Amino acid sequence: MRLIQITIPNIPEENVERVLKVLQEDLQIKHMIMLKSDFNTLITIRHRKTFVPEIIDKLNEIGVGRSYGIIDILSLETTIPRFDMTEPTGKMKGKMKLAERVSVEEIEKDILENSEPTFNYFLFIILSAIIAGVGLLTNSAIILIASMILSPLMGPILGLSFSIITKNKWVLRKSLISQIVGLLMAISAGLLLGLFSRFVIQLPKPTTEMQIRTFPNLFDIIIAICGGIAVGFTVTGQIKSSIVGIAIALSLMPPASNVGLALVYRDFGLTLGSLILLISNILIINLCTLLIFKLKKIKRIRAVLPFWKGAAPEKIIKEEVVEEEKVSFLKRIFSRKPK
Repeated sequence: MRLIQITIPNIPEENVERVLKVLQEDLQIKHMIMLKSDFNTLITIRHRKTFVPEIIDKLNEIGVGRSYGIIDILSLETTIPRFDMTEPTGKMKGKMKLAERVSVEEIEKDILENSEPTFNYFLFIILSAIIAGVGLLTNSAIILIASMILSPLMGPILGLSFSIITKNKWVLRKSLISQIVGLLMAISAGLLLGLFSRFVIQLPKPTTEMQIRTFPNLFDIIIAICGGIAVGFTVTGQIKSSIVGIAIALSLMPPASNVGLALVYRDFGLTLGSLILLISNILIINLCTLLIFKLKKIKRIRAVLPFWKGAAPEKIIKEEVVEEEKVSFLKRIFSRKPK
């Protein structure tokens, strides 16, 4: 459930009338609240989250959120009494459910938060790579699962797919930096851990968990395809799958750490196999999420004006002040009594 707040300047009056017409006639929204102040009109709507893109698109067509006005999208946990909007209504009734999703703005917000090359991101990369290395060296599947859950690599991978489909160069650059630097750090962490374990602790030859992280087979490809499709549906908000389960299924961090470990053991075949497994998983996930984004009709977000015109514009205020001064001046003139 989403709460949509639309703030529109009262001047000119046609803007408010146009918005009401779109909401009532084109979108057939019956339940809304309208509050009017001296300068702005606030319209509040509660609706299904998958109906939000349709509302935003219609409002953008008449300029709301682009040339004037502000649109706020708020998430509602619940309402009392229950506000049931689970089924499509009006013109949305006949549309394919496959294309239903949350708004592009919401998807962009979630992806940007997880694909930024921040200190926390790189810290979690190093921590998850060390945990994965320990799991590989000790032949422990449980420790490997912990590293998969902790790994933040999925964020930049989704950021790359999203930036391609929306043609966003800024997100593309951030995602590539996070992804490439993160992978290099994971491989380096595995290399350093391997050196420590080989020459300090003197562990034996490569374990079974290390040896199975090699060239991908048909089942590895099938798992990567299923995981990529699942994460695409999850990020678009249609199916609430557990992102933790998807991270475990895709298993991105163990192959990255294994590349560094295999170099220490001078097993270049295993190093190449782990690297190809890692790259193939990332490419398959990118292709699958691109396909889902295409099916969900994710498109480029149009640029907005640098300054909003919705929150009590100074120009309107100044014009009203000048008009009041003119009126008061005329009143003083005509109210004078002749001598």
